[in-house]
Amino acid sequence: MPKTFLYASASPDDEATSSLGGDRLKGPVSEHRDKVRILVVGRPTAVNRVILEMSHLGFSDSIEWSKPIPTDRQQESMRVLTRYVFADS
Repeated sequence: MPKTFLYASASPDDEATSSLGGDRLKGPVSEHRDKVRILVVGRPTAVNRVILEMSHLGFSDSIEWSKPIPTDRQQESMRVLTRYVFADS
């Protein structure tokens, strides 16, 4: 599983492991996890270029993004990246 976790003030002692259910976590941090989706919309070549640049910057891996999803407009698609944030609560 790619590393898609952003930690916001989470202590290093907090460890979570994925369960077979996918989005659910076991452990003490499960109630502090928020799902965030990042959306890139535009011409397919432009969208892929942005995703490639984010990969080069170390923000995400291209394989973490969804497959292109068509929109209502011609020559436009979108791709989604889902991240999980552990925040102070």
